[in-house]
Amino acid sequence: MKDNWVTKSILDIGDVISGGTPSTTINEFWDGDVVWITPADLSKIHFPEIKTSGKKITLQGLSSSSANLIPAGSIVMSSRAPIGYFAIPSCNFSTNQGCKSVKLKVGNDALFHYYNFQFNVNVIKRRGEGTTFAEISKKELEKLCFTFPESLPQQRKIASILSTCDEVI
Repeated sequence: MKDNWVTKSILDIGDVISGGTPSTTINEFWDGDVVWITPADLSKIHFPEIKTSGKKITLQGLSSSSANLIPAGSIVMSSRAPIGYFAIPSCNFSTNQGCKSVKLKVGNDALFHYYNFQFNVNVIKRRGEGTTFAEISKKELEKLCFTFPESLPQQRKIASILSTCDEVI
């Protein structure tokens, strides 16, 4: 298999989706079935998969806010407070505005890109702006470019090796 590595922007590999928060004063928006990931949730895990969140919202809460329902297997990252926690939700999910998610296009392995984003976390952090705390905007995130193997089997092989190393550690 030829190792053909390419440099592409995040927009080339997926769609960047921002999060939102339903009104906290409306009880009907909270304690539902929709996983609602925040940077605090991401800070508590030390492995790629995330299965749930500390708070959940209702479908009504989802539709009343700028939060989006994002498919399982996407990559979610904290985009502020702080920048740089990553996970791959194993269920459909939503996020608050402290996260950005990348809904990957066909031909991209989520686990590989999870590791690639972690490897390039300092590149991502450098694009953050703000005085109280750094935040990377959707527009800045979409501009970022990373180098990776174009071949899906090669991405999967690398991801498998890295996850095996993580499990041993």
